[in-house]
Amino acid sequence: MPAATPPFLTRYLAGELASFFDLKPNETIAALARRLERPRVALAAELSREAQRLGAPPEAHASLELLADPQSRVVVTGQQPGMLLGPAYSLAKAMSAIRLARELHSEHAPVVPVFWIAGQDHDTDEVDHAHLLDGEERLHRLEVPLPAGVASGSVPFRQEWLELMVDQLRRVGGRPEHVADACRLVEECSRGAESFADLFSGLIYRLLGQEGLLVLDPTRPGIAALFGEVLERELAEPTVTVDAITAAGDQLRRIGLDPQLGRGHDATNLFIDEPGDDGLPHRHLLRFDGRSFSSPTRKYQPAELQSLLREEPGRVTPAAGLRPVAQDAVLPTVAFVVGPGELRYLAQLRGVYGHHAVPMPLIRPRATTVVLEPPVRRILEKYGLDYGQYEAQRERAFERVLLERHGHSDAFEEALRRLEVESEELLRRVGAIDTTLEGTVERSRIRVERSIELLRGKAGEALLRNDAITRRHLGRLESHLFPSGSPQERLMSPFSFFLKFGVRPMMDLYRTTGSSGEHLLEP
Repeated sequence: MPAATPPFLTRYLAGELASFFDLKPNETIAALARRLERPRVALAAELSREAQRLGAPPEAHASLELLADPQSRVVVTGQQPGMLLGPAYSLAKAMSAIRLARELHSEHAPVVPVFWIAGQDHDTDEVDHAHLLDGEERLHRLEVPLPAGVASGSVPFRQEWLELMVDQLRRVGGRPEHVADACRLVEECSRGAESFADLFSGLIYRLLGQEGLLVLDPTRPGIAALFGEVLERELAEPTVTVDAITAAGDQLRRIGLDPQLGRGHDATNLFIDEPGDDGLPHRHLLRFDGRSFSSPTRKYQPAELQSLLREEPGRVTPAAGLRPVAQDAVLPTVAFVVGPGELRYLAQLRGVYGHHAVPMPLIRPRATTVVLEPPVRRILEKYGLDYGQYEAQRERAFERVLLERHGHSDAFEEALRRLEVESEELLRRVGAIDTTLEGTVERSRIRVERSIELLRGKAGEALLRNDAITRRHLGRLESHLFPSGSPQERLMSPFSFFLKFGVRPMMDLYRTTGSSGEHLLEP
């Protein structure tokens, strides 16, 4: 059988996808050598106002002074502003950016970490909830009723949402003092919140602002105005970047990879906010027929949209295929820290960056984190497994342990050893008769080896079915490490751990995260 195609990330790190990016993963020096003229002073002034409003600590204000330096660079990462920080990888992304910024920082060329709050995103069903695992290993879905189709940065924060979140946190429970601390954290960060996204921003500042991390929400009016140049160019030639994304997608398919981004008929890389029946601005994709633009409700002439950019900054916003370019047109970005999904769609954006004359930054995969709670550690130790073994094999790891415990593992290994020895003897004899038959013998050996491995798996499954205690332990590991079948950090909120172990102790663990790689956090 042909070998499986390596994962996208593996191929990227190996340099096989270099034609889709401006820089290879290790070209840090080249990234730092670029001259980037950006509105640093104006951006720092706007972010300073926002930092003051959100209660950012002194270390964040010190980073703002560094950002205003004409030689400054930033390491940027970002995420949608999910309820209660959303999935835990938000913190992993933030720490990756913080650590990388420190690695690249120098006195004459400061590097500042920035967390981009994707407040322009209107997929409210992705941010209106949080998953937490309680002490009884029951998974809870906490949620608030956000309006559909409205960017989270444009949804006014409501006091009843705070009360609902705090009530739900208390229902999940934990150590009383930790529950009280977690609820207090949410209450304090909500005080200055004007939008739903503001709560997320406030939490990031409260938890990681002392690390010098800055928060940028592009929906804030003063910041939105800074993206005008990119949006004007996009409005002037709306089909160029769509064609570039499509062409890159075709190129990915030719090398056996599925593109992440697609564009439908007449679609552009732009959205527009229009007032809905609820009085809130609803976000709609703009389409272009060659002469005019249209949303689901009306048509727009290009000149009308150009005027909107100047008169109502924030009404016209970038879609996913333009958002990173708008980001890097305003920020002096040296590196962009991303997850695996973001890496896939960035592979289609080199032409978009080129059209807007914005250098594509160094793209760095984020670190990953896994919290190994005490029950998880005890179960892994009981079966002689580490997290890496379990992650790689899941149920198979338990099946192999059971085969070994019941004395069957040696029998399978011995069968495979004998098969190897006898196959070599057969190949030697057949080669002496007719070398063209060697392939037939080798294929037969592979089929028998697979049959033995299949039988090993079936035997392990049977032992696991008959071992109630081991099945229960496996179920507990799945609940903690792969809740609902998803990797822990992609589903569970950090508040799941705050309630059990405390906000400060858990944040001390998260701060041990490096700029890359997998990190096991053991409270």
